Amino acid sequence: MKFKSFYIISFLSFGCASAQLNDSIFIPTNQIYYQQLNRIWDNPIQFSKQKFSDFTETELSAVVKDLSMRRTQTAESSNEFGFKTQGVFNISKKLRLLGSFDYQFVTEKNLGYNLTNGRTEDQFVLNPNYLFVPKKANWETQNYHVKGGLSYNLWKGLEVGATVDYRNQSSYRKSDPRPEINTADYSGKIFAGYRYLNHQVSIFGGLGRKSDTYDVMAVNEAVNAPANPEYYVRFSNGYGRIVYFPSYGDYGYRTVDRNFGAGYTFENQKNFFNINFSYSKAMQNLYGNTGELYGTSSTSGTGSVYFAESLEKMKYRLVNYKTDANYWYKGDKIDFMSNVNFQSITGDNYNNAEFGQNYRMTLDRVSTANHFLLREGKKIKFGTTLEGIYNDFSAIDLLGITYKYVKSLNLNLKFNKDIFYRDTQKVNLEIGAMSYFPLSESLTYVPASSNTLLYDNVIKNDHEYDATSKLGPQFGLQFYQKVTSKTDLKIFTNFATLFPLSKDLEKNTDYSGNPSLYFNAGISLFY
Repeated sequence: MKFKSFYIISFLSFGCASAQLNDSIFIPTNQIYYQQLNRIWDNPIQFSKQKFSDFTETELSAVVKDLSMRRTQTAESSNEFGFKTQGVFNISKKLRLLGSFDYQFVTEKNLGYNLTNGRTEDQFVLNPNYLFVPKKANWETQNYHVKGGLSYNLWKGLEVGATVDYRNQSSYRKSDPRPEINTADYSGKIFAGYRYLNHQVSIFGGLGRKSDTYDVMAVNEAVNAPANPEYYVRFSNGYGRIVYFPSYGDYGYRTVDRNFGAGYTFENQKNFFNINFSYSKAMQNLYGNTGELYGTSSTSGTGSVYFAESLEKMKYRLVNYKTDANYWYKGDKIDFMSNVNFQSITGDNYNNAEFGQNYRMTLDRVSTANHFLLREGKKIKFGTTLEGIYNDFSAIDLLGITYKYVKSLNLNLKFNKDIFYRDTQKVNLEIGAMSYFPLSESLTYVPASSNTLLYDNVIKNDHEYDATSKLGPQFGLQFYQKVTSKTDLKIFTNFATLFPLSKDLEKNTDYSGNPSLYFNAGISLFY
């Protein structure tokens, strides 16, 4: 906690000490500019000549989700309360600092078939090695996320930069069995580049280490028996395959992520273009407890967890090739931003006891985001966003035998406008809709045993969800008020819904037919 306090004090001190740039962009002017803020973190030295005004934003927010339509290993509903502070600080013409601190407290209701801190709300499947019970239960989670970054003009055209990232998460299930999961995730990157006239080339490399420790408790240990199928702890290895895992009481994951890449930038007074190529390989190892080594391991989980090679049980490797290109036109009255991103991800597992693999996942993803902003001074006359994501996903269990394949397209269209404006106040209205269309899909399952629990309750239902076209209207309202000459207040609220475009999901699963609902609201202070 002392570290967090020191970070916040330093963060605010930088905001007070830094100097305002002339003719620079104030990111909170419109939600579209936050896209550029996010990309600064990807390679801060590429944006070192871009004129962003100093700002510190402190935000309190709440998010409510009622997910009537969802994949199985996601909670039916959740509430999130958050605090966030972030900013950009131009210390001098040579040095820029970035900072962010984020905290969330999350409560989830009725989450089944999942004893991990992973969710399938934003991904097709969970990682292949995990514990689960069918019984639904509520969860509580606390997240802390601290980021820092800098770019510095070292000498003439030579620039260097760095980012550091720390995440800490504690998750607790409130019903037997009760996993308590503690996560510590550290990562960092360094950047170096050379700028000549309007061009810059850069290289970068990073390293991350993540540790997840699980302590699974039960008030009534007798529930963990085949006679109690709703509570009986099972282990998924692959996609639909259930295997014996004796040390469920205490175990852990350690993930090491190595990455490197290169980038190019061109910029002049009104045009900015950058592109980055990167490669990363993450290796996640699963470790059992020491009780197995000394003959004391049992369903009570006797033993301790160490990240030692002798306790290693399984591995999961993720390889990611990524290309990200960004163009930004900055006119006197018009801003246009376009981004294209391509990722090719491969995941495969390895079972140490069986000396072999049984799971492979591939995901090829192409996404684009295009933003247009028409301004009149500080007033936003019209803004629009068009986003598209194409996914080509497959997951196969060679021993299961399960094969899932989905090609899909997501489209998101939004418009925003200042419907009321004066020098000290404005109201911005945003409306839009998102959509999801499966282009082709298939699911094949040939049971390798009589235990088809995961297929019947997770895999089949999730595939029905992925094979269903969906539409979701969105609405947002943001009110800005100037409090002092250097302080602005924002109050915001957003509402969205998602519903299927056919009755197939309702016919083939236990889906109630009600749409999923999303609501968030909050207040931000800029200074």
